[in-house]
Amino acid sequence: MVRYILGFLFVSLLFSCQNTKAPDVSHIKADIEIVRTENQLSSIKSVSDLNKLMDGHKAFYRLYFSEVLSISNANNPDSLYTGVSGFLRDSLISNLFNQVETKFKDLSTVKVEAQQMYQYLQHYFPLQISVPRIYTFISEYGYQAFIFQDDNGNDGIGIGLDMFLSPEIDYKSINPDNTNFSSYITRTWNREHIVPKIADLHITEIIGDAPGHKMLDQMIHNGKALYIKDLILPMIQDSLIFEYTGEQLQWCQDNELEMWSFFLDKKLFYESNPVKIGKYINPSPNSPDMPADSPGRTANFIGYKIVKAFMDRYPETTLAELIAMTDSQQLMEKSKYKPTRK
Repeated sequence: MVRYILGFLFVSLLFSCQNTKAPDVSHIKADIEIVRTENQLSSIKSVSDLNKLMDGHKAFYRLYFSEVLSISNANNPDSLYTGVSGFLRDSLISNLFNQVETKFKDLSTVKVEAQQMYQYLQHYFPLQISVPRIYTFISEYGYQAFIFQDDNGNDGIGIGLDMFLSPEIDYKSINPDNTNFSSYITRTWNREHIVPKIADLHITEIIGDAPGHKMLDQMIHNGKALYIKDLILPMIQDSLIFEYTGEQLQWCQDNELEMWSFFLDKKLFYESNPVKIGKYINPSPNSPDMPADSPGRTANFIGYKIVKAFMDRYPETTLAELIAMTDSQQLMEKSKYKPTRK
């Protein structure tokens, strides 16, 4: 069963985390196995071949064929083989396989980054995280990443590599009417964001849903997610953490006080109308009524700053205790967060 999905959801090196306080995790074992299912599929020539393939990874392939590829009668071997064969013979799919093979022939850097991330995840959440097997696949532009339960009852991660082909692929041209393929979203659909997207899946599971619908609840909740993401990915640039360009992150850094004042003046902290607050907490090309060069999700940036101020002020607070804090107003007040003029 799929639990969390990142479906339709180059980076400047100006901001590097350089987290000198990152704990030593070298003793934590996090051996990653990456199963390249797009390569395995290309060798299928018969129903027998398909059955042998599925025997090795039943949970993933059942999910992949029935949910990702939407092959009807996927439980019938003959029907399933017919569907898979048709998928593989499609000229557009063949071209997509070639593009994925060209860009992702070598995933060694992704594997190293993933192993480092799982070392930190196990350090901070030893009772909640185990190292999953990662399955890469081609989804025909349908699924980017998801967590599912594998054959042994452990977590498995599915990664749709065709959703990480930017900038070689102009996703907007595939379906111009689909807002999920807008450039401000697909800009992050590249190799550098694969491991951060996997991190997002785990963080979503760990912290659950926001405790309320007010913007303050949402921005503090998302701030917690960004704070944890920063901890478990100390080796990557801050712009990857926030999914901003270097210029957008610089804008937020330079205008932190102005953003804070804007939210106060507009009384947005306690606004719960999703139409009014959506672009401040969800992916968007900009933030309404802010300068044109402001990025979207500016409330999340401030939420991160509030959470970081709180944790800096109360360093004895565990991540479990931080996550359990559901009173956003109290957390903000205790943080004593107050941005200064640059």
